[in-house]
Amino acid sequence: MGVGKKYHKILFMAPTVAALLLTTVFPLVYSIVISLFNWNLVKPDTKWQFVGLRNYVNILKNPEYISALKVTLIYVIVVVAVEVVLGVLLALLAFQKVFGTRILRTVVISAMVISPVIVGTAWRLMYNPGYGLINYFLDRIGIGGYGFLADAKTVIPAIMVADVWEWTPLVFLICLSGLQSVSQDALEAASIDGANAIQRFFYITLPALRPSIILAVLMRTMDAFKQYDLIYAMTAGGPGTASQNVNILMYNTAFQYFNVSKGAAMGVLSVILINIVAMFLLKLNKREAV
Repeated sequence: MGVGKKYHKILFMAPTVAALLLTTVFPLVYSIVISLFNWNLVKPDTKWQFVGLRNYVNILKNPEYISALKVTLIYVIVVVAVEVVLGVLLALLAFQKVFGTRILRTVVISAMVISPVIVGTAWRLMYNPGYGLINYFLDRIGIGGYGFLADAKTVIPAIMVADVWEWTPLVFLICLSGLQSVSQDALEAASIDGANAIQRFFYITLPALRPSIILAVLMRTMDAFKQYDLIYAMTAGGPGTASQNVNILMYNTAFQYFNVSKGAAMGVLSVILINIVAMFLLKLNKREAV
C-alpha cells in the first residue's frame, strides 16, 4: 500500500516536473550548449563549430555590450530604489484606517494588471511632442513640445517613469502585506514611552518590514534586469543605442544579426549576474531573519 501511494505521488508530480524541465531547464541547458559554438542562422554549416568560451570573451570585449550593461545596471538600480521608496510610503498610507484608503489601493493596483506592451505604447503616445498628453500640460506652462524619447539624455529617465508607474504597485502590495506583521502593542508601548512617529517607524515598523522589502527588491531586480517589452514598445532601444539594454541587444544579436550563439552567451551571462544578485539578497534576508 505504501509503495502504491508513493508511485501515485510520483505520477501526480510528473506533469509538473515535465513542464518545468521543458520550459526552464531544457532552454537553459540548450542555451549554454549553443553558446559554446559558432552558430549563425545565415550560415547553417557553422552550427556545430565548437569555439569554447570565445563568444563570452568577445562579448565582454564588445563596447556595445558594455554600454548595454551600463544602461541595464543604471536602469535596475534607479527603478528598484524609487519603486521601493514609493511602495513603502504608499503602503504606510494605505495601512491607515482613514477614508479613501480602499480607493487608493484599487487605483494603485490597477496599473500593475496592464500588459507592459500596452503600458509602453500608452506612455510613448503621452510623450509624443506633437499631441502627447505630457507635452500638452508642459505646453500650458510654456515648455511643451519636447521629444523625451528622441533625446539620448532623457530617454532612459522617461522609460523609468513608465516602469515606476507600472511596478510600484507590486512593491506596495508586498509591503502592505508585511505591515500586517508589525506589532501594534509595540507601537503603542513606544508611543506611551514618548517615541514620535519617525522613531516608531525606524525602530519598530522598518525592522518588521525588512523581509518584505528584501523580497520586493529581489523580485523587482530580477524583473527589471530582464526588462524588454516596455523598452521595446517605447523606443526599441533608440534613439541610436541610448536605451538599448542587454535584452534588446541580445534580441538584435540573435534575430536581426542572426548570431544565435552570441545571443545565447549574452543570455547565460545575464542568468549568472541575476543569480549572483539573488543569492546576495537571499543571504541578506536569511541573516536578518536570524
